[in-house]
Amino acid sequence: MTRTFTALETAGAWMLGLLWALPLAYAVWTAFHPSEFSTHFVPMAPLTLENFVKAWAAAPFARYFVNTILLVTMILAAQLVLCTLAAYAFARFTFRGREIAFLLVLVQLMIMPDVLIVENYRTMSRLGILDSLLAIGLPYMASAFGIFLLRQTFKTVPKELDEAARVEGAGALEVLWKVYVPLARPVYVAYALVSVSYHWNNFLWPLIVT
Repeated sequence: MTRTFTALETAGAWMLGLLWALPLAYAVWTAFHPSEFSTHFVPMAPLTLENFVKAWAAAPFARYFVNTILLVTMILAAQLVLCTLAAYAFARFTFRGREIAFLLVLVQLMIMPDVLIVENYRTMSRLGILDSLLAIGLPYMASAFGIFLLRQTFKTVPKELDEAARVEGAGALEVLWKVYVPLARPVYVAYALVSVSYHWNNFLWPLIVT
């Protein structure tokens, strides 16, 4: 009975895997074969790269690719700097209105970016930067998710390390750079992957603002 059940599980897994792979196999087939062979399978059908040439010539994809790399790099660099400074302040400094300010950060986490599109567009228009990389990236340069994630990470760093660095004469920024940032490297890598993936695939806001 157990062997029969295991065999059924294996067969089901292979069937699901085949169903998942079929669209990919069809995409590969149509990419490397002439259009007249796209709807029927002929094992000895001729191979061609003409489809790739036509697709590449249909639009300036090289420029799109460079623009996207510049955009995600600009956004990520700004996010890492601003989120690090804000998270460090929330985690280790006491100042008036700190809890309220952090509550506002949490509120921003609950608001979908699409809700702010109209107001963000008005802001970019008033700044006179519509149809530019800066206009696409500016609304995302301060990330509530990044601030929250790094704040929680910094709060796990023992205060003794902070105090030891200050005894050695390190200032606040030096403590941040030499103590907190190195200990949070895995979090930075994870956040960078999420940020780059999101902004690389973001379509609606760039479409509207450009």
